[in-house]
Amino acid sequence: MSPKPLGVGLLGLGTVGSAVARAFAERSRRIDAAAGRPVKLVAAAVRDPRKTRDAGDVPVTTDPHAILDDGEIAIVVEVIGGTEPARELVGEAFERGRHVVTANKELLAKQWNGLHEAARLAKRELRFEAAVGGGVPVVAGFQGLGAVRPRVLRGLLNGTTTYICSQMETGKSFDEALAEATAAGYAEADPTNDVDGHDAAFKLSILISILEGRHFHPDNIRRTSLRSVSTTELASASARQARVRYLAVADFGEKPLDLVVHSLANSPDIKKPLLGTSRSGYLTAMSVSAYSMVSLVSRLGPIMRPQGAFVSLTYLASERVIPGY
Repeated sequence: MSPKPLGVGLLGLGTVGSAVARAFAERSRRIDAAAGRPVKLVAAAVRDPRKTRDAGDVPVTTDPHAILDDGEIAIVVEVIGGTEPARELVGEAFERGRHVVTANKELLAKQWNGLHEAARLAKRELRFEAAVGGGVPVVAGFQGLGAVRPRVLRGLLNGTTTYICSQMETGKSFDEALAEATAAGYAEADPTNDVDGHDAAFKLSILISILEGRHFHPDNIRRTSLRSVSTTELASASARQARVRYLAVADFGEKPLDLVVHSLANSPDIKKPLLGTSRSGYLTAMSVSAYSMVSLVSRLGPIMRPQGAFVSLTYLASERVIPGY
């Protein structure tokens, strides 16, 4: 007798949600093998069912509560984005006994305590590997550090700004580089979160909250905008064999924790491995300095990827934390 399929429901079928749905359609055997059991995408909730999507043949509904109330669904994957209605729906998913996987970095960064408390009270899992680093297991790596407190964390956490900087190095203006990033699908229609540092701040908030064992709100992270960087500055940096990159930095040091998202050139903060990876076509990279240097890098490709969601999904399936399965 074959095992009962593990049911998955999607909240949202945008860029990330559609990628997850396509992966289920195209790589179902690999997903089942990684999970150690059959995994089935049951349905997805969308705002506009008439919108054309490249998402396989997943059934859609305009009622997100139909996903939450479906007894076949054990794991809810939230990829709506923003804080509302995502926060309310995730809370209701826990109340209905569902496990939750989310790629929503803004929701996690702003509602860290509430989400983890809801999961604890429901005795359910909250997994968010996809929120930072896509398919690179950054979150799992940081959770595995345990009591180790790094001295410094540096990261190229936003691929869009890394792409923009690299294009500006060829002589393009900021507006030209941003337009190219948008056309290539690297930047959202509204690039504010990327170029003004909110996206990197959300990710840094999540990582620091993991390392510190307490919530560190993104409002406490200083930011500067990439919009102020000129081609003259990049040319000057290049002449010194330096690079301008939009860097997220957490300095633990002896003083109170200091976090900042800003652009730097020819600084001790921009050196290998981060600089080397950005020269080689990588969009995101990270280094953690403790007793040794650890680098995690994500290769050039689509910014929105489903792999992180599948890391969480297959973990839940392989660990068999789903009651009745």
